[in-house]
Amino acid sequence: MNRLTTITLMEKGNRKTSLTPTRVAFHSPCTILEARSADGALYHAYFYRQQFLAAKKVTRSKRGSYLQQAMTKGIVFLCPHPLASKLIEQHGTLKNRSLTELLSWTRKRFSLLEVSIIFGCLDSLIQEEKLFKVMRDSYYDYRRDGKWGKAYSVLLSLENTFPEHEWVARTKQDASFSSYHRKYETLSPSLAESDPGTLEWMLWQKRSSSDHHPRWFALYGMNPDYSLAAFALITEEHELADHEETFPFFLDQSKKLFDQNEQKNLLLHMTKAPRPYIHKEAFRQCIRVQEWEEAMTTLIEHPYLLEPQDIRSVKEAIPLVKWDHSLPIEQLSMVLIPILKNEKHDLDLLLTACIPVLSKTHGLPYLLNWLKPLEEVQCHLPIHQKVKNLVACAEDPDKQAQAGELYYSLGLKGEAIDSFSYEMELKPDDPAPVKWLFTLYRETGNMDEATAFQQLLQTMR
Repeated sequence: MNRLTTITLMEKGNRKTSLTPTRVAFHSPCTILEARSADGALYHAYFYRQQFLAAKKVTRSKRGSYLQQAMTKGIVFLCPHPLASKLIEQHGTLKNRSLTELLSWTRKRFSLLEVSIIFGCLDSLIQEEKLFKVMRDSYYDYRRDGKWGKAYSVLLSLENTFPEHEWVARTKQDASFSSYHRKYETLSPSLAESDPGTLEWMLWQKRSSSDHHPRWFALYGMNPDYSLAAFALITEEHELADHEETFPFFLDQSKKLFDQNEQKNLLLHMTKAPRPYIHKEAFRQCIRVQEWEEAMTTLIEHPYLLEPQDIRSVKEAIPLVKWDHSLPIEQLSMVLIPILKNEKHDLDLLLTACIPVLSKTHGLPYLLNWLKPLEEVQCHLPIHQKVKNLVACAEDPDKQAQAGELYYSLGLKGEAIDSFSYEMELKPDDPAPVKWLFTLYRETGNMDEATAFQQLLQTMR
């Protein structure tokens, strides 16, 4: 369904492990991708601002860890999902890092505060004593340089990771930090400039607030480093509430981030919600990328009131769909008839388009039963009467000309040829069936047969 379904993790000694993503949790500061190896082992890969940090095979789950927070309070999507694919496709093979390598790598690329923030997310990967030391070292480095604001920010990160740690609580009460307490408690606007990293994860954790949600998006939503988290936030908003008026914005943002096939996959993920405007757009996107089976599956499972362009699309898709047991055309009449019962002309055209497909595996009695929902909604259509008439005359030797014309009107040209051939045998001097056979063979591209019947017709005049 999605382009990327497996990833390769390069571990120590160039050992490669193939992983299949199962879930992705967008949280802050880090996003976590959960995946399984071929032998069923569970792994978690950590990303900071969409950059891969490290991954670890899961042996036990740590209660109250950042991992647990991300999976319960983050924005979680089951895989395969376009956002998960987009997260990892830019990396190719994920080269894992040891604690020492990760510490060196992050210190070269990020500030001491960011290193502290990053490592605060890794409490499921690193022993508590080592993790505390790494984070506290950043605090002491800032204190020695007289950077009290940065030191306080590290303390907040420590507090978030070790909420009951005595040293953190005692140090935070240092009189030197008194001017910072209210600034962070109220999430002062000045933090956007002085400490955007800390402000980002604080706003994210409080994103359910009507104030903090738009503020996070205004400050970080347009930053490429947060593009996937921003889109996850938009998606979460649509899943939690019915905001049809903001759906065009959602679609515009999806077009900036995903190609057309990825947009289709994203919309199909969202069809679980009982919202017709999402179902409609998912169907239309399937049509745009010519995924006929997924288009019809969406319509069958999530019917909505079709507009003229949708009716044209259904008519176009019906003969192109590979109907099988997983996508039975048998259900289509039950979907189309109730929603189009007042659009008789269009409904008649659509049901007629289904007949050639159904006739490949079903006989006339089935076709008549397939149209029975028309009776239930008291909708009288030419297609229904044609099939009724055909059932009545198809086996009657004296009515093969009538049967042939009905078969032809239903698009069943092979059956029409059989009927007119039988009629010609019964009435060898009648030019009418010969003329029909000339027309049918010409329309089906059998020019040798068409020429033969054309010559026969000329001798009968």
